[in-house]
Amino acid sequence: MHTIKKFGFPVLVAGLGIALYLLPHMVANVYELRIWMLLLIYVMVALGLNLLTGLTGLISLGQAGLFAIGAYAVAILSTRFGLGMIPCMLIATALAAVFGAILAYPTVRVRGVYLAVITIAFGIIVENVAIEWQSLTGGTAGISSIPSPALLGATLDETGYFTALAVLAMVAFILHYNLIKSRYGRAMRAVSQSETAARTVGINPVMMRLMSFVIAAAFAGAAGGAYAYLNLYVNPDTFRFDDSVRFLLMVILGGSGTVIGPVLGATVLTFIPEYLQAFGSWQRFAYGALLALVMFGMPLGIVGTANAWATRFSKKVSRRSRPWPRPDNDAQNLLGVEAVAGAACLETVNLTMAFGGLVANQDVSASLKAGQVHAVIGPNGAGKSTFINCVSGFYTPTGGTIRFLGENVTAKVSHQLARMGLARTFQNTELFGDMTVLENVLVGANARYRSGLVATLLRLPSFFRDEKKYTEEARQLLAYVGLDEYADEKARNLPFGHQRRLEIARALAMSPKLLLLDEPAAGLTHGEIEDLIKLIRNLASHRLTILLVEHHVDMIMAVSDHVTVLDYGKVIASGSVAEVRNDPAVIEAYFGAAPAVESKEYA
Repeated sequence: MHTIKKFGFPVLVAGLGIALYLLPHMVANVYELRIWMLLLIYVMVALGLNLLTGLTGLISLGQAGLFAIGAYAVAILSTRFGLGMIPCMLIATALAAVFGAILAYPTVRVRGVYLAVITIAFGIIVENVAIEWQSLTGGTAGISSIPSPALLGATLDETGYFTALAVLAMVAFILHYNLIKSRYGRAMRAVSQSETAARTVGINPVMMRLMSFVIAAAFAGAAGGAYAYLNLYVNPDTFRFDDSVRFLLMVILGGSGTVIGPVLGATVLTFIPEYLQAFGSWQRFAYGALLALVMFGMPLGIVGTANAWATRFSKKVSRRSRPWPRPDNDAQNLLGVEAVAGAACLETVNLTMAFGGLVANQDVSASLKAGQVHAVIGPNGAGKSTFINCVSGFYTPTGGTIRFLGENVTAKVSHQLARMGLARTFQNTELFGDMTVLENVLVGANARYRSGLVATLLRLPSFFRDEKKYTEEARQLLAYVGLDEYADEKARNLPFGHQRRLEIARALAMSPKLLLLDEPAAGLTHGEIEDLIKLIRNLASHRLTILLVEHHVDMIMAVSDHVTVLDYGKVIASGSVAEVRNDPAVIEAYFGAAPAVESKEYA
């Protein structure tokens, strides 16, 4: 990754292209060339699996089944229907993608070992269909006499087919890079690192996982079709569970989630068996022992470990945070708020949320006026967190109605509300820890991008316009919260107060109509709280509607236009700060009886 940043991806692609062009003239014999062709095929599988495992965090042990679907599709279409190489490859890729979508439907809703079991079962099913459906697949005998690959009516020899595979592998590598270095790649990583935070910025985790499954399946299908043309024969023994494990090991060994890692992993696992043949019957033992030693010494994979060591020994840069909000980086040009002052932004009518016999919110009715700061306070256990989780789509109320911007959104979930303009933060910060500070803010702008998947993969002008626009905005937001010097730092390395700033900047990147702040002062120092008060005032001056859940009394008094008080899940008071602070019901809720003198210890 550091090498790619330093020299540029085009230079890397050019170098690989030159090496592949010269390779057929440097190998000793056809057998060696065939090994290199197998490597190119395995690289395609590993690249697709890297998107699924390295980015989205899903473990699939069924890639051999998708590989087999591509191979059998080419074998059947070419031998029975006489289709040419290009139509066969396109159909094989599309068919594998369809099966990938079918496989993804149940698997994207489960995690861990359950996901692995489902993908293993898929591979077993494909293998058994290949064995039992003899009229189509040839059973255990398989399908032979597959026509040699041909383009434009000319049959390709070994060198010609190697060139075709090299072009196909390079296309896969470029598409793989383009996806990783895009909003889709960031969204996949976001879903893997914090599904909760991903939902709050408008990302649908199910759709991201489905997309990664389909793309990985398409890569495996194309590789399977290419394998059929290389081998000119397919049978069930060619596609075993061992192959699925090997494909996964290629990704992990090379460096899961990295650009070049799958290529290195595939190279190592393709050529090592050739060099270990001297061990005879001990070949498998030597193979396993070597892998174990490598993984023990490099748990992040070859590229991941190299990046970690490079970061550790790189020159340390002195960074400093700045006061926030920065007066020279005003939010006026960043928020794009179009609130009509006084209009209802968010309304709840008789909102009720029950967990079995426990009623956390009961008939809560509140109205948030656009352009105002509306605080929700109450003792611990009053139902504040439940209320904010209901209005942000994490809980579906058991009764009542929620209206946002005039629309009934009671049944909408968090990512749908986020796309409508509802942003939120959390009491315990939810960041994408392994992504940089800048990437975290860019994920916040994900729903605002206009360039689609095709524009992203093909790097059309709309992709570059979006990337330039939102990268500039993200840097301005980081300057606004005083974190511009931390743009390239991993989010997990920031101090807690800086993480709070980053979470707010990410929420503002959504250009929200309503910002929900869930106890933003928790864990902050006195100075940071003063800066936070200035930030809320600055945002309110631009008519951004803010729903604030907080225990810090001075902050509530300083920034709130309206206060709603909850106790035992019910509204006991609602009005201006002055009205609420002197309300007998509020005082009794906090102290049990009205004290003789006013106290500042509640809120």
